[in-house]
Amino acid sequence: MDPNGKRAVITGGASGLGAAVVQSLLMAGAQVAVLDRHIAHIAPQQGLLAIECDITNDAHVEAAIGQVVADLGGIDICLNCAGIGGIGPIATLAGPGDMDQFRHVVDVNLLGAVNVTRFAAHHMMHNEPQGTDGARGIIINTASIASYEGQEGMGPYAASKAALAALVLVWARDLSRHNIRAMGIAPGFFETPLTHDIPDTLVDELLETVEYPRRPGRAEEFAELAMFIIRNEMLNGEVIRIDGGTRPPARTRWAAGEG
Repeated sequence: MDPNGKRAVITGGASGLGAAVVQSLLMAGAQVAVLDRHIAHIAPQQGLLAIECDITNDAHVEAAIGQVVADLGGIDICLNCAGIGGIGPIATLAGPGDMDQFRHVVDVNLLGAVNVTRFAAHHMMHNEPQGTDGARGIIINTASIASYEGQEGMGPYAASKAALAALVLVWARDLSRHNIRAMGIAPGFFETPLTHDIPDTLVDELLETVEYPRRPGRAEEFAELAMFIIRNEMLNGEVIRIDGGTRPPARTRWAAGEG
């Protein structure tokens, strides 16, 4: 799918990985709607629509998608990039794990993406077929290497991201009859606002298992992959890792107080 002239919805597009994709799409000639709870610092740009939205709230999402369709004329691309971290063991000697925290992480990372996608996909179905393949749209989930190799204490985050990865093939199968693709990206450790406050000692340890290049990923590298996926119609039903070949250990020395 050529992004030029297309209409995109990016959740979490006010910062980090999502913001990098927003800029790449704008430069490629797309119109972009950002759905985010923090839009005050987004600078006005031609082709950019910023909508304050809590993706866990059904009414907020329905209204936001309705505004996107009214203002941009439809939706061709949906990138689920909004997310939060979540650390906590399932249980300790002191008691059971924090169920409220677990629910909150799943609500934002997983159910928020489901909430946006169900509305976006419905509108994509009504698009006119484009190109030689008759494409109507594409959905991209931001998973994580924690979808596959969650470390000790990462239960809430790993569960939400593993579910996002699993949904990629399911959604590809749900939507194939409408010529809509579904893909996923599983980043490793990237420099984003979400990871900004991680102690340097932990960052150093997380990078120990990166094969090459041994550094945090950059947001623009994530965006480059997203743009490649959008353009290549044969990519469907798959999650692509972007992590420098890392395979994280079961637990970190830092978390155990040894680092």
